Order: sequence, then structure tokens, then C-alpha cells
Amino acid sequence: MDLGQVPLFRELAPEDLRALAAEARVRRLSKGEPLFLEGEPVRGLFVVGKGLIKVYKLDPEGRKQVVLHVEGPGRFLAEVALFLERPTYPASAEALEESEVLALPKERFFQLLEERPQLARSLIRYLARRQERLLHLLDRPVFHEVRERLCEFLLERLAEEGQGFRLPTNPELAALLGTVPEAVSRNLGELYRRGLIRLRGRRVEVPDPGALESLVKR
Repeated sequence: MDLGQVPLFRELAPEDLRALAAEARVRRLSKGEPLFLEGEPVRGLFVVGKGLIKVYKLDPEGRKQVVLHVEGPGRFLAEVALFLERPTYPASAEALEESEVLALPKERFFQLLEERPQLARSLIRYLARRQERLLHLLDRPVFHEVRERLCEFLLERLAEEGQGFRLPTNPELAALLGTVPEAVSRNLGELYRRGLIRLRGRRVEVPDPGALESLVKR
């Protein structure tokens, strides 16, 4: 995996990228294998290299999952948990498909932050963008219809991963969009019938992104 293509690291100098790469360790996960569990001590920062990782919490009875977000290649996991006063994972994460992640040990990552100010500045900007995106996500269930939220999600995934990106399951996608699986299925079917998306199993292609974007109110 080219760390220079990861959003957090794009502005780093080549020597900084080499320093990070020297510390990273590849971890391979099979479908359904946990990456970390809620309450475990934070071991480090994770970067998704391949596949999809689901972050979720269980209900008080420990049965029903609430999906918080799904991250694909180039995205981070546990970047906020690193800085908690008591650094334990606030949620659990597992692979939705065969995946690879790069693990950056916590202590070494903190050392690199102190040694390389550009990395620290990049991290602050990245976290600020994530907060802005979170606020946007919180607004969407109130001010946008399900179809618009679904179109926004599809366009975001297209921009991040390119054509042929993988969809989460309908229940997982419903949790992300603040709706129910039936509404997700109905709207995906409508977009498919109108030719706005192509589906190959859970893989999605968007032949005309502009047409899909026109369904999103600005």
C-alpha cells in the first residue's frame, strides 16, 4: 500500500513517509474476523489497505449491532481513540470481507508526531475534516430524504474508491443512513431500474455521476 495516497499522509515529505512505512505492520483479516473489540486497550492506529471494515456497537443486551461507519481502502480506524484519557476502543471493528490493514503502533506514532510537525498538522486537519463530515451526517437524517442520503453515500464511495465499489449489507447501510433496510432496498431498486447505478452482487458502478448528483438537493 502506498502511504502517500492515504489522505492523512498526502502532504508528508518522502522521508516522513519512509519513516511511517518502516513502522507499519500488515494485518490480514478474513470475513467476520474482529480487528478490535470495544473496551480493549488501544494498540495503535489502523489504515485500511484492502477490503471493508465495519465499526459497530452492541446494544445493552449484547445482541443487536448498531453500525457506526464502514471504512474502505485509505481510511483510518481508531485515530480518535488514540487520544482518549483512558485509551480503550469505544466500539468494535470487524472485516466485512477479506481485508488488509496497516497497523502503526501507538507509542511509535506519538513519537513521530513529536519529531515531525508536518505529520501533526496533517493529523489536525484530517480530524477537523472528519468532524465536519460527522456534523454533515448528523444533519442528513433530519433534512434529507432517504433517497438523497443514499445518493450522497454512493457518490462519496465513488469518489473515494472508484467504480465497482462494494456496498455494505442493506441493514448496515440502513444504520449508516438512519433508516430501515426496506427503504434501502426500495431505493436501490429504483436507482437500478432508472439506470442510475449498475449492480453486480454488492458491487456498484455509477455510469453517470452527474445524473445521480442531480437527485441530491443542495
